[in-house]
Amino acid sequence: MRHLLCCLVLAAPLSAQTPLATGVSVGSAKLSDRRSERALSGVLQWQANPWLSLSVLPSFVHVSDSAKAGPVSSNGIGDLPFSAAAVHAFPTAGAPTIAAALTIVLPTGNAACGLGNGMTSGGLDIGVGASPNAKLHVSADASRTLSHASSQSTLSAPRATSLLLGGGYDVSANWRADVSLGIDVGQADSTQALSRVVGGGVSHRLGNALALTVDGSVGLTAGSPKWVLSLGIGSVFAGTSPVGLSAPLKRLRSGFTGGVNRGSGKIGC
Repeated sequence: MRHLLCCLVLAAPLSAQTPLATGVSVGSAKLSDRRSERALSGVLQWQANPWLSLSVLPSFVHVSDSAKAGPVSSNGIGDLPFSAAAVHAFPTAGAPTIAAALTIVLPTGNAACGLGNGMTSGGLDIGVGASPNAKLHVSADASRTLSHASSQSTLSAPRATSLLLGGGYDVSANWRADVSLGIDVGQADSTQALSRVVGGGVSHRLGNALALTVDGSVGLTAGSPKWVLSLGIGSVFAGTSPVGLSAPLKRLRSGFTGGVNRGSGKIGC
């Protein structure tokens, strides 16, 4: 885990000279009254050409549950998402950017211990973003699992369509503030309720290639994750998302992709 952190942080400045971009984040989430998760996540993204990027998001997770028989927990590698994202930006000033991403999640986590799904899954992410002026930025995004197993973040219901609305403002040349609203719609999973959350975050540029981010969210309904906090550094953070990369909930979701079902299921071996 230490080597993963060091390599990703040291590699991030290379994005200014190469098509590679990296980022790393550490976060903690209170998923329910009983369940919690902590995650160290990285993003390695290759810009294959101006409209296509390929990403991989490794993670190391710790999940815990205050079960009736006593607290249980698991540590280990989470499931591994691979993503291909295509983006089209219209040449007209102020015109929106449209994008889509296909994600395949490999079952590299130990599902018997509560780490991941235990089977390969796939999902689709479609979004649009725009900048009405030089400082104001807005985005809308929808993602959904395409397979029987969930490809969604731990923070979203497995079978639902996850909607995300985001807005950001450049406070200065180096500081940006963002807010976002996340809503799960559609059929609820039998073990995990639909989620409604609101998030906020700030980012600070550290030179041309690096940024420091701090993000947090709180649940708006009883079935939502109670709270989530994350700290990140790098040149890219939301490897499975084609738009709204600065939306706090997008960065939080990308950091919690290989962990545990927040509703039920075994934790601990």
